[in-house]
Amino acid sequence: MKSNDPTDRDSSTPLPLTEAIATVRAAGVTEQDIRTLVDRFYERVRGDDLIGPIFVERVVDWSVHLPKMCDFWSTVVRRTGRYSGRPYEAHQAIGGLTPAHFDRWLSLWESTVNRTIKPTARLAFVESARRMAVSMSSRLN
Repeated sequence: MKSNDPTDRDSSTPLPLTEAIATVRAAGVTEQDIRTLVDRFYERVRGDDLIGPIFVERVVDWSVHLPKMCDFWSTVVRRTGRYSGRPYEAHQAIGGLTPAHFDRWLSLWESTVNRTIKPTARLAFVESARRMAVSMSSRLN
């Protein structure tokens, strides 16, 4: 009889996000793919009427911010370990963020991923972002 206790999970069965990360490696997602994604995403963010003004006000130097976001996503999906920031604290300092802001961020991210990343590797980027948006939104609101 199979247990419903999650601690009894067969450790040889990867979690869905773990599978998605493995797919990124198998799909051959490169650092250049991540740079292209990040550049395209933040180009769209800066032009967005809801979240654009927040970024324009807060990001002093895009030539510093964009490489930091590349390091972040490289760490998330390729497990490179290059990012060592504190995202929650950075967003907490903004104040006034609502679930609508996170929803818009996620919508822009998902559509940019779908336009930029190979179909076999999209899930790792999208699922990680969904988890972050839910976590960040619930902690800040």
